[in-house]
Amino acid sequence: MIYKFDQFTLDTESLELKQDGEPIEVEPQVFSLLACLIENADRVVSKDELIEMVWDGRIVSDGTLNTRINSVRRAVGDDGKAQAVIKTFPRRGFRFVAELNGGVNVDIEKPTEASVLLDKPSIAVMPFDNLSGDTEQDYFSEGLADDVISALSRFRQLAVVSRNSTFAFKGSDIDTREVARELGVGYVLEGSVRKAGNRVRITVQLIDRVSGSHIWSERYDRELEDIFVVQDEITEAVAGAVEPELTKSEMARARAKRPDSLTAWDLHLQGQFCIQIRTEESLGEAIRCMEEAIKLDPEFSAAYQGLSHAKIMGAVMGFSGDGDDAGQEAVELANQALRLDRDDDGSHMALARALNFVGRIAEAHPFIQEALKLNPASAFSQYIAGRILVRLGRVEEGMKHAEEALRLSPRDMWISPFMVTMAEAHFHLGNYEMVIEWADKALREANAIWTPVALKIFACMKLGRMEDAKQAVAEMSVRFPHVTLAFIETRWAGRWLLGMSAELADALRKAGIPEG
Repeated sequence: MIYKFDQFTLDTESLELKQDGEPIEVEPQVFSLLACLIENADRVVSKDELIEMVWDGRIVSDGTLNTRINSVRRAVGDDGKAQAVIKTFPRRGFRFVAELNGGVNVDIEKPTEASVLLDKPSIAVMPFDNLSGDTEQDYFSEGLADDVISALSRFRQLAVVSRNSTFAFKGSDIDTREVARELGVGYVLEGSVRKAGNRVRITVQLIDRVSGSHIWSERYDRELEDIFVVQDEITEAVAGAVEPELTKSEMARARAKRPDSLTAWDLHLQGQFCIQIRTEESLGEAIRCMEEAIKLDPEFSAAYQGLSHAKIMGAVMGFSGDGDDAGQEAVELANQALRLDRDDDGSHMALARALNFVGRIAEAHPFIQEALKLNPASAFSQYIAGRILVRLGRVEEGMKHAEEALRLSPRDMWISPFMVTMAEAHFHLGNYEMVIEWADKALREANAIWTPVALKIFACMKLGRMEDAKQAVAEMSVRFPHVTLAFIETRWAGRWLLGMSAELADALRKAGIPEG
Protein backbone atom coordinates (compact mmCIF):
# COMPACT_ATOMS: atom_id res chain seq x y z
CA MET A 1 0.00 0.00 0.00
CA ILE A 2 1.25 3.50 -0.88
CA TYR A 3 0.18 6.48 1.25
CA LYS A 4 0.75 10.11 0.24
CA PHE A 5 0.64 13.18 2.49
CA ASP A 6 2.11 16.64 1.93
CA GLN A 7 5.32 16.01 -0.04
CA PHE A 8 5.82 12.55 1.46
CA THR A 9 5.13 9.03 0.17
CA LEU A 10 5.14 5.92 2.38
CA ASP A 11 5.23 2.51 0.68
CA THR A 12 4.50 -0.40 3.04
CA GLU A 13 5.55 -3.02 0.45
CA SER A 14 8.97 -1.61 -0.46
CA LEU A 15 9.37 -0.24 3.10
CA GLU A 16 10.34 3.19 1.78
CA LEU A 17 9.60 6.72 2.96
CA LYS A 18 10.24 9.39 0.32
CA GLN A 19 10.13 13.18 0.28
CA ASP A 20 9.55 14.69 -3.18
CA GLY A 21 10.58 11.34 -4.66
CA GLU A 22 13.85 11.10 -2.73
CA PRO A 23 14.26 8.26 -0.18
CA ILE A 24 14.58 9.22 3.48
CA GLU A 25 16.67 6.98 5.72
CA VAL A 26 14.69 5.95 8.80
CA GLU A 27 15.13 3.15 11.30
CA PRO A 28 12.84 0.13 10.76
CA GLN A 29 11.05 0.75 14.08
CA VAL A 30 10.43 4.38 13.16
CA PHE A 31 9.04 3.31 9.78
CA SER A 32 6.75 0.73 11.44
CA LEU A 33 5.52 3.31 13.93
CA LEU A 34 4.65 5.80 11.17
CA ALA A 35 2.95 3.08 9.09
CA CYS A 36 0.92 1.96 12.09
CA LEU A 37 -0.32 5.49 12.79
CA ILE A 38 -1.15 6.13 9.12
CA GLU A 39 -3.09 2.86 8.81
CA ASN A 40 -5.13 3.91 11.86
CA ALA A 41 -5.47 7.57 10.91
CA ASP A 42 -9.19 7.55 11.69
CA ARG A 43 -8.62 7.17 15.43
CA VAL A 44 -6.33 7.73 18.41
CA VAL A 45 -3.95 4.79 18.87
CA SER A 46 -3.13 4.07 22.51
CA LYS A 47 0.40 3.52 23.80
CA ASP A 48 -0.44 -0.09 24.63
CA GLU A 49 -1.63 -0.72 21.06
CA LEU A 50 1.52 0.81 19.59
CA ILE A 51 3.69 -1.31 21.85
CA GLU A 52 1.78 -4.45 20.86
CA MET A 53 1.88 -3.69 17.12
CA VAL A 54 5.38 -2.23 16.77
CA TRP A 55 7.28 -3.88 19.64
CA ASP A 56 5.29 -7.14 19.67
CA GLY A 57 4.13 -6.54 23.24
CA ARG A 58 7.63 -6.30 24.75
CA ILE A 59 8.13 -4.01 27.74
CA VAL A 60 8.84 -0.49 26.45
CA SER A 61 9.22 2.61 28.62
CA ASP A 62 7.31 5.83 27.96
CA GLY A 63 10.66 7.49 27.30
CA THR A 64 11.53 5.03 24.53
CA LEU A 65 8.12 5.42 22.91
CA ASN A 66 8.30 9.22 23.04
CA THR A 67 11.81 9.15 21.56
CA ARG A 68 10.54 7.08 18.62
CA ILE A 69 7.52 9.38 18.16
CA ASN A 70 9.89 12.35 18.02
CA SER A 71 11.99 10.49 15.42
CA VAL A 72 8.86 9.99 13.32
CA ARG A 73 8.05 13.69 13.60
CA ARG A 74 11.57 14.71 12.55
CA ALA A 75 11.43 12.38 9.55
CA VAL A 76 8.26 14.06 8.23
CA GLY A 77 9.15 17.66 9.13
CA ASP A 78 6.97 17.81 12.23
CA ASP A 79 7.77 18.59 15.86
CA GLY A 80 6.19 18.29 19.30
CA LYS A 81 5.10 21.93 19.27
CA ALA A 82 3.40 22.06 15.87
CA GLN A 83 2.04 18.48 15.88
CA ALA A 84 0.86 18.98 12.30
CA VAL A 85 1.41 15.32 11.39
CA ILE A 86 1.45 13.36 14.65
CA LYS A 87 -0.77 14.72 17.41
CA THR A 88 -0.41 13.69 21.05
CA PHE A 89 -3.58 13.11 23.05
CA PRO A 90 -2.52 13.22 26.74
CA ARG A 91 -3.23 9.97 28.62
CA ARG A 92 -4.86 8.52 25.47
CA GLY A 93 -2.25 8.07 22.76
CA PHE A 94 -1.30 9.43 19.34
CA ARG A 95 -3.01 10.07 16.02
CA PHE A 96 -1.86 10.76 12.47
CA VAL A 97 -3.61 14.05 11.59
CA ALA A 98 -2.07 15.14 8.26
CA GLU A 99 -4.32 14.94 5.22
CA LEU A 100 -3.87 11.67 3.35
CA ASN A 101 -4.24 11.65 -0.42
CA GLY A 102 -5.61 8.11 -0.31
CA GLY A 103 -3.97 4.72 -0.19
CA VAL A 104 -3.01 2.95 -3.39
CA ASN A 105 -2.86 -0.83 -3.54
CA VAL A 106 0.23 -2.21 -5.21
CA ASP A 107 -0.39 -5.65 -6.68
CA ILE A 108 2.91 -7.51 -6.69
CA GLU A 109 1.56 -10.97 -5.93
CA LYS A 110 1.25 -13.88 -8.29
CA PRO A 111 -1.76 -16.18 -7.92
CA THR A 112 -0.48 -19.17 -5.97
CA GLU A 113 -1.78 -22.02 -3.87
CA ALA A 114 -1.30 -19.98 -0.71
CA SER A 115 -2.85 -16.75 -1.98
CA VAL A 116 -6.25 -18.37 -2.49
CA LEU A 117 -6.50 -19.46 1.15
CA LEU A 118 -8.46 -16.34 2.12
CA ASP A 119 -7.46 -14.57 5.32
CA LYS A 120 -5.57 -17.29 7.17
CA PRO A 121 -1.97 -16.54 8.07
CA SER A 122 0.11 -18.40 5.52
CA ILE A 123 3.54 -19.96 5.96
CA ALA A 124 6.11 -21.71 3.82
CA VAL A 125 8.56 -24.12 5.47
CA MET A 126 11.78 -24.15 3.47
CA PRO A 127 14.11 -27.16 3.19
CA PHE A 128 16.44 -27.04 6.19
CA ASP A 129 20.09 -26.45 5.27
CA ASN A 130 22.44 -29.33 5.99
CA LEU A 131 25.55 -27.72 7.49
CA SER A 132 27.16 -31.00 8.49
CA GLY A 133 29.42 -31.24 5.46
CA ASP A 134 28.05 -34.72 4.78
CA THR A 135 25.52 -35.03 1.96
CA GLU A 136 24.37 -38.33 3.43
CA GLN A 137 22.76 -36.27 6.22
CA ASP A 138 20.43 -34.53 3.74
CA TYR A 139 17.77 -37.10 4.54
CA PHE A 140 17.64 -35.90 8.15
CA SER A 141 17.38 -32.17 7.38
CA GLU A 142 14.80 -32.76 4.64
CA GLY A 143 12.83 -35.17 6.80
CA LEU A 144 12.76 -32.66 9.62
CA ALA A 145 11.37 -29.89 7.40
CA ASP A 146 8.86 -32.38 5.99
CA ASP A 147 7.65 -33.30 9.47
CA VAL A 148 7.34 -29.64 10.48
CA ILE A 149 5.14 -29.02 7.42
CA SER A 150 2.89 -31.91 8.47
CA ALA A 151 2.76 -30.76 12.10
CA LEU A 152 1.91 -27.15 11.21
CA SER A 153 -0.78 -28.37 8.81
CA ARG A 154 -2.69 -29.71 11.82
CA PHE A 155 -3.35 -26.14 12.94
CA ARG A 156 -6.56 -25.37 11.07
CA GLN A 157 -6.02 -21.63 11.44
CA LEU A 158 -2.81 -21.78 9.37
CA ALA A 159 -2.42 -22.12 5.62
CA VAL A 160 0.74 -24.17 5.01
CA VAL A 161 2.27 -24.36 1.53
CA SER A 162 2.91 -27.88 0.30
CA ARG A 163 6.31 -29.56 0.32
CA ASN A 164 6.45 -29.67 -3.49
CA SER A 165 6.22 -25.89 -3.69
CA THR A 166 8.84 -25.07 -1.07
CA PHE A 167 11.35 -27.81 -1.89
CA ALA A 168 11.51 -26.48 -5.47
CA PHE A 169 13.68 -23.68 -4.04
CA LYS A 170 16.23 -26.07 -2.53
CA GLY A 171 19.78 -25.00 -3.34
CA SER A 172 18.77 -21.65 -4.85
CA ASP A 173 20.21 -18.32 -3.70
CA ILE A 174 16.88 -16.51 -3.92
CA ASP A 175 16.15 -14.08 -1.08
CA THR A 176 13.70 -15.29 1.57
CA ARG A 177 11.34 -12.34 0.98
CA GLU A 178 11.32 -13.08 -2.74
CA VAL A 179 10.44 -16.71 -1.98
CA ALA A 180 7.55 -15.47 0.14
CA ARG A 181 6.32 -13.27 -2.70
CA GLU A 182 6.61 -16.11 -5.19
CA LEU A 183 4.59 -18.42 -2.95
CA GLY A 184 2.14 -15.73 -1.83
CA VAL A 185 2.72 -16.28 1.90
CA GLY A 186 3.09 -13.93 4.84
CA TYR A 187 5.74 -15.92 6.71
CA VAL A 188 8.69 -18.18 5.97
CA LEU A 189 10.20 -20.71 8.35
CA GLU A 190 13.79 -21.63 7.58
CA GLY A 191 16.33 -23.67 9.45
CA SER A 192 19.64 -25.46 9.48
CA VAL A 193 20.96 -28.75 10.81
CA ARG A 194 24.53 -29.31 11.96
CA LYS A 195 25.50 -32.84 13.01
CA ALA A 196 28.81 -33.56 14.72
CA GLY A 197 29.50 -37.01 16.12
CA ASN A 198 26.57 -38.02 18.27
CA ARG A 199 25.19 -34.49 18.66
CA VAL A 200 22.95 -32.41 16.45
CA ARG A 201 22.20 -28.68 16.55
CA ILE A 202 19.05 -27.43 14.84
CA THR A 203 18.42 -23.70 14.38
CA VAL A 204 15.10 -22.34 13.12
CA GLN A 205 13.80 -18.84 12.50
CA LEU A 206 10.42 -17.40 11.52
CA ILE A 207 10.55 -14.48 9.08
CA ASP A 208 7.90 -11.85 8.36
CA ARG A 209 7.66 -11.25 4.62
CA VAL A 210 6.71 -7.56 4.80
CA SER A 211 9.49 -6.39 7.12
CA GLY A 212 11.96 -9.18 6.47
CA SER A 213 12.57 -9.32 10.20
CA HIS A 214 12.99 -12.43 12.34
CA ILE A 215 9.98 -12.52 14.66
CA TRP A 216 11.06 -15.73 16.39
CA SER A 217 14.11 -17.98 16.47
CA GLU A 218 15.25 -20.92 18.54
CA ARG A 219 18.15 -23.35 18.77
CA TYR A 220 17.88 -26.99 19.79
CA ASP A 221 20.87 -29.12 20.86
CA ARG A 222 20.29 -32.85 21.23
CA GLU A 223 22.11 -36.15 21.66
CA LEU A 224 21.40 -38.46 18.73
CA GLU A 225 20.71 -41.61 20.72
CA ASP A 226 17.60 -42.23 18.63
CA ILE A 227 17.45 -40.08 15.51
CA PHE A 228 13.70 -40.59 15.03
CA VAL A 229 12.88 -39.64 18.62
CA VAL A 230 14.93 -36.45 18.18
CA GLN A 231 13.18 -35.72 14.88
CA ASP A 232 9.74 -36.10 16.48
CA GLU A 233 10.69 -34.02 19.51
CA ILE A 234 12.09 -31.12 17.47
CA THR A 235 9.14 -31.20 15.07
CA GLU A 236 6.65 -30.90 17.92
CA ALA A 237 8.65 -28.17 19.64
CA VAL A 238 8.95 -26.07 16.48
CA ALA A 239 5.29 -26.44 15.53
CA GLY A 240 4.15 -25.68 19.07
CA ALA A 241 6.24 -22.51 19.25
CA VAL A 242 5.58 -21.17 15.74
CA GLU A 243 1.77 -21.13 15.94
CA PRO A 244 1.52 -18.73 18.94
CA GLU A 245 4.16 -16.43 17.42
CA LEU A 246 2.22 -16.31 14.15
CA THR A 247 -0.99 -15.63 16.04
CA LYS A 248 0.59 -12.70 17.93
CA SER A 249 1.90 -11.22 14.68
CA GLU A 250 -1.46 -11.64 12.94
CA MET A 251 -3.31 -10.05 15.87
CA ALA A 252 -1.13 -6.97 15.51
CA ARG A 253 -1.85 -6.82 11.77
CA ALA A 254 -5.60 -7.16 12.30
CA ARG A 255 -5.62 -4.40 14.90
CA ALA A 256 -3.80 -2.09 12.48
CA LYS A 257 -6.56 -2.37 9.86
CA ARG A 258 -9.28 0.20 9.29
CA PRO A 259 -12.68 -0.89 10.69
CA ASP A 260 -14.35 -0.83 7.27
CA SER A 261 -11.83 -3.31 5.84
CA LEU A 262 -12.13 -6.00 8.51
CA THR A 263 -12.97 -9.56 7.48
CA ALA A 264 -14.44 -12.28 9.69
CA TRP A 265 -10.90 -13.57 10.22
CA ASP A 266 -9.67 -10.11 11.27
CA LEU A 267 -12.54 -9.71 13.73
CA HIS A 268 -11.79 -13.15 15.15
CA LEU A 269 -8.13 -12.17 15.66
CA GLN A 270 -9.09 -8.87 17.27
CA GLY A 271 -11.42 -10.77 19.58
CA GLN A 272 -8.62 -13.16 20.51
CA PHE A 273 -6.38 -10.24 21.41
CA CYS A 274 -9.08 -8.69 23.59
CA ILE A 275 -9.56 -11.97 25.47
CA GLN A 276 -5.88 -11.86 26.47
CA ILE A 277 -6.29 -8.46 28.18
CA ARG A 278 -9.00 -9.88 30.49
CA THR A 279 -10.63 -6.64 31.61
CA GLU A 280 -14.39 -6.17 31.62
CA GLU A 281 -14.13 -3.71 28.74
CA SER A 282 -11.81 -5.89 26.66
CA LEU A 283 -13.93 -9.01 27.13
CA GLY A 284 -17.02 -7.06 26.07
CA GLU A 285 -15.13 -6.00 22.96
CA ALA A 286 -14.02 -9.61 22.36
CA ILE A 287 -17.65 -10.76 22.44
CA ARG A 288 -18.62 -7.98 20.03
CA CYS A 289 -15.82 -8.91 17.60
CA MET A 290 -16.70 -12.61 17.64
CA GLU A 291 -20.41 -11.89 17.15
CA GLU A 292 -19.60 -9.58 14.22
CA ALA A 293 -17.39 -12.29 12.72
CA ILE A 294 -20.27 -14.76 12.96
CA LYS A 295 -22.60 -12.27 11.25
CA LEU A 296 -20.13 -11.97 8.37
CA ASP A 297 -19.59 -15.74 8.19
CA PRO A 298 -22.20 -17.85 10.05
CA GLU A 299 -20.22 -21.04 9.32
CA PHE A 300 -16.91 -19.79 10.74
CA SER A 301 -16.15 -22.36 13.44
CA ALA A 302 -13.24 -20.44 14.98
CA ALA A 303 -15.49 -17.47 15.79
CA TYR A 304 -17.87 -19.71 17.76
CA GLN A 305 -14.85 -21.15 19.57
CA GLY A 306 -13.60 -17.65 20.36
CA LEU A 307 -17.01 -16.52 21.60
CA SER A 308 -17.17 -19.57 23.88
CA HIS A 309 -13.72 -18.73 25.32
CA ALA A 310 -14.72 -15.09 25.85
CA LYS A 311 -17.86 -16.11 27.76
CA ILE A 312 -15.81 -18.39 30.02
CA MET A 313 -13.16 -15.76 30.73
CA GLY A 314 -15.83 -13.18 31.54
CA ALA A 315 -17.34 -15.58 34.07
CA VAL A 316 -13.95 -16.49 35.59
CA MET A 317 -13.12 -12.82 36.07
CA GLY A 318 -16.52 -12.10 37.63
CA PHE A 319 -18.10 -9.99 34.91
CA SER A 320 -21.21 -12.13 34.27
CA GLY A 321 -23.39 -12.93 37.27
CA ASP A 322 -22.68 -16.26 38.94
CA GLY A 323 -21.18 -17.70 35.77
CA ASP A 324 -23.78 -20.46 35.27
CA ASP A 325 -25.56 -18.80 32.34
CA ALA A 326 -22.26 -17.86 30.70
CA GLY A 327 -21.05 -21.43 31.15
CA GLN A 328 -24.12 -22.89 29.45
CA GLU A 329 -23.77 -20.39 26.59
CA ALA A 330 -20.12 -21.39 26.23
CA VAL A 331 -21.10 -25.07 25.95
CA GLU A 332 -23.73 -24.31 23.29
CA LEU A 333 -21.31 -22.16 21.28
CA ALA A 334 -18.58 -24.81 21.42
CA ASN A 335 -21.08 -27.46 20.33
CA GLN A 336 -21.95 -25.28 17.33
CA ALA A 337 -18.25 -24.88 16.51
CA LEU A 338 -17.87 -28.65 16.58
CA ARG A 339 -20.92 -29.17 14.36
CA LEU A 340 -19.37 -26.82 11.81
CA ASP A 341 -15.92 -28.43 11.80
CA ARG A 342 -15.34 -31.79 13.46
CA ASP A 343 -11.81 -31.98 12.04
CA ASP A 344 -10.68 -28.85 13.88
CA ASP A 345 -8.83 -29.64 17.10
CA GLY A 346 -9.87 -26.20 18.35
CA SER A 347 -13.55 -27.17 18.26
CA HIS A 348 -12.97 -30.24 20.42
CA MET A 349 -10.76 -28.24 22.78
CA ALA A 350 -13.34 -25.44 23.13
CA LEU A 351 -16.06 -27.93 24.05
CA ALA A 352 -13.76 -29.69 26.53
CA ARG A 353 -12.95 -26.36 28.15
CA ALA A 354 -16.61 -25.31 28.36
CA LEU A 355 -17.72 -28.64 29.83
CA ASN A 356 -14.90 -28.45 32.35
CA PHE A 357 -15.98 -24.95 33.33
CA VAL A 358 -19.57 -25.99 34.07
CA GLY A 359 -18.35 -28.92 36.17
CA ARG A 360 -19.01 -31.69 33.63
CA ILE A 361 -15.38 -32.71 33.89
CA ALA A 362 -15.70 -36.41 33.04
CA GLU A 363 -17.65 -35.49 29.88
CA ALA A 364 -14.93 -33.04 28.91
CA HIS A 365 -12.14 -35.62 28.90
CA PRO A 366 -12.96 -37.45 25.62
CA PHE A 367 -13.14 -34.15 23.74
CA ILE A 368 -9.71 -32.99 24.90
CA GLN A 369 -8.33 -36.43 24.02
CA GLU A 370 -9.68 -36.01 20.49
CA ALA A 371 -8.23 -32.50 20.26
CA LEU A 372 -4.78 -33.83 21.16
CA LYS A 373 -5.17 -36.72 18.75
CA LEU A 374 -5.83 -34.22 15.96
CA ASN A 375 -3.03 -31.88 17.04
CA PRO A 376 -0.63 -32.88 19.82
CA ALA A 377 1.48 -29.76 19.18
CA SER A 378 -1.23 -27.40 20.47
CA ALA A 379 0.09 -25.96 23.74
CA PHE A 380 -3.36 -24.67 24.67
CA SER A 381 -4.93 -28.11 24.29
CA GLN A 382 -2.14 -29.61 26.39
CA TYR A 383 -2.93 -27.01 29.06
CA ILE A 384 -6.68 -27.76 29.01
CA ALA A 385 -5.90 -31.49 29.22
CA GLY A 386 -3.77 -30.78 32.27
CA ARG A 387 -6.56 -28.86 34.00
CA ILE A 388 -9.13 -31.56 33.30
CA LEU A 389 -6.93 -34.42 34.51
CA VAL A 390 -5.91 -32.57 37.68
CA ARG A 391 -9.57 -32.01 38.48
CA LEU A 392 -10.37 -35.65 37.77
CA GLY A 393 -7.82 -36.58 40.44
CA ARG A 394 -5.25 -37.82 37.91
CA VAL A 395 -2.83 -35.21 39.13
CA GLU A 396 0.50 -36.62 37.91
CA GLU A 397 -0.94 -37.11 34.41
CA GLY A 398 -2.28 -33.57 34.47
CA MET A 399 1.11 -32.20 35.46
CA LYS A 400 2.72 -33.91 32.47
CA HIS A 401 0.32 -32.16 30.12
CA ALA A 402 0.90 -28.78 31.79
CA GLU A 403 4.65 -29.32 31.54
CA GLU A 404 4.23 -30.20 27.87
CA ALA A 405 2.30 -26.96 27.29
CA LEU A 406 5.14 -25.00 28.89
CA ARG A 407 7.73 -26.89 26.82
CA LEU A 408 5.87 -26.42 23.55
CA SER A 409 5.24 -22.70 23.97
CA PRO A 410 7.47 -21.09 26.62
CA ARG A 411 6.50 -17.58 25.45
CA ASP A 412 2.80 -18.24 25.04
CA MET A 413 0.24 -15.48 25.66
CA TRP A 414 -1.54 -17.94 27.98
CA ILE A 415 1.54 -19.03 29.89
CA SER A 416 0.23 -17.68 33.22
CA PRO A 417 -2.73 -20.14 33.24
CA PHE A 418 -0.31 -22.94 32.26
CA MET A 419 1.62 -22.13 35.45
CA VAL A 420 -1.57 -21.96 37.52
CA THR A 421 -2.29 -25.55 36.48
CA MET A 422 1.10 -26.57 37.85
CA ALA A 423 0.28 -24.74 41.10
CA GLU A 424 -3.11 -26.50 41.32
CA ALA A 425 -1.46 -29.88 40.77
CA HIS A 426 1.02 -29.29 43.60
CA PHE A 427 -1.90 -28.04 45.73
CA HIS A 428 -3.56 -31.45 45.43
CA LEU A 429 -0.29 -33.25 46.12
CA GLY A 430 0.34 -31.18 49.26
CA ASN A 431 3.57 -29.69 47.88
CA TYR A 432 2.87 -26.24 49.30
CA GLU A 433 6.32 -24.75 48.71
CA MET A 434 5.90 -25.63 45.03
CA VAL A 435 2.40 -24.13 45.04
CA ILE A 436 3.91 -20.81 46.14
CA GLU A 437 6.73 -21.07 43.60
CA TRP A 438 4.37 -21.68 40.66
CA ALA A 439 1.82 -19.12 41.88
CA ASP A 440 4.54 -16.47 42.05
CA LYS A 441 5.69 -17.36 38.53
CA ALA A 442 2.13 -17.04 37.24
CA LEU A 443 1.64 -13.68 38.93
CA ARG A 444 4.78 -12.27 37.30
CA GLU A 445 3.35 -12.89 33.84
CA ALA A 446 1.27 -10.39 31.90
CA ASN A 447 -2.49 -10.50 32.41
CA ALA A 448 -2.37 -12.85 35.40
CA ILE A 449 -5.74 -13.49 37.05
CA TRP A 450 -6.70 -13.94 40.71
CA THR A 451 -6.50 -17.75 41.10
CA PRO A 452 -2.74 -18.00 41.81
CA VAL A 453 -3.12 -15.49 44.65
CA ALA A 454 -5.79 -17.67 46.29
CA LEU A 455 -3.57 -20.74 45.93
CA LYS A 456 -0.61 -18.86 47.39
CA ILE A 457 -2.65 -17.71 50.40
CA PHE A 458 -3.81 -21.27 51.10
CA ALA A 459 -0.27 -22.68 50.78
CA CYS A 460 1.15 -20.02 53.11
CA MET A 461 -1.53 -20.86 55.70
CA LYS A 462 -0.75 -24.59 55.43
CA LEU A 463 2.93 -23.81 56.04
CA GLY A 464 2.12 -21.56 59.01
CA ARG A 465 3.41 -18.45 57.24
CA MET A 466 0.66 -16.08 58.39
CA GLU A 467 2.53 -12.87 57.50
CA ASP A 468 3.17 -14.08 53.95
CA ALA A 469 -0.51 -15.04 53.68
CA LYS A 470 -1.58 -11.57 54.80
CA GLN A 471 0.77 -9.98 52.26
CA ALA A 472 -0.86 -12.10 49.56
CA VAL A 473 -4.31 -10.97 50.78
CA ALA A 474 -3.13 -7.36 50.50
CA GLU A 475 -1.94 -8.09 46.95
CA MET A 476 -5.35 -9.58 46.15
CA SER A 477 -7.16 -6.49 47.46
CA VAL A 478 -5.04 -4.22 45.25
CA ARG A 479 -4.94 -6.26 42.03
CA PHE A 480 -8.33 -7.97 42.26
CA PRO A 481 -10.52 -5.94 44.65
CA HIS A 482 -13.74 -7.65 43.51
CA VAL A 483 -12.57 -11.08 44.71
CA THR A 484 -14.23 -12.19 47.97
CA LEU A 485 -14.62 -15.52 49.71
CA ALA A 486 -18.11 -15.97 48.27
CA PHE A 487 -16.77 -15.18 44.81
CA ILE A 488 -13.98 -17.78 45.12
CA GLU A 489 -16.36 -20.49 46.37
CA THR A 490 -18.81 -19.80 43.53
CA ARG A 491 -16.29 -19.54 40.71
CA TRP A 492 -13.68 -22.04 41.64
CA ALA A 493 -13.36 -23.97 44.87
CA GLY A 494 -16.77 -25.60 45.02
CA ARG A 495 -16.55 -26.91 41.46
CA TRP A 496 -13.02 -28.09 41.04
CA LEU A 497 -10.93 -28.60 44.14
CA LEU A 498 -11.75 -32.25 44.83
CA GLY A 499 -13.50 -31.83 48.17
CA MET A 500 -10.91 -29.40 49.54
CA SER A 501 -13.15 -26.34 49.17
CA ALA A 502 -14.14 -26.20 52.88
CA GLU A 503 -10.51 -26.32 54.03
CA LEU A 504 -9.54 -23.72 51.45
CA ALA A 505 -12.40 -21.42 52.48
CA ASP A 506 -11.43 -21.68 56.14
CA ALA A 507 -7.79 -20.85 55.37
CA LEU A 508 -8.72 -17.87 53.21
CA ARG A 509 -11.12 -16.60 55.87
CA LYS A 510 -8.43 -16.77 58.56
CA ALA A 511 -5.97 -15.00 56.28
CA GLY A 512 -8.38 -12.08 55.93
CA ILE A 513 -10.15 -12.49 52.59
CA PRO A 514 -13.48 -10.60 52.94
CA GLU A 515 -16.63 -12.74 53.04
CA GLY A 516 -18.36 -10.83 50.24
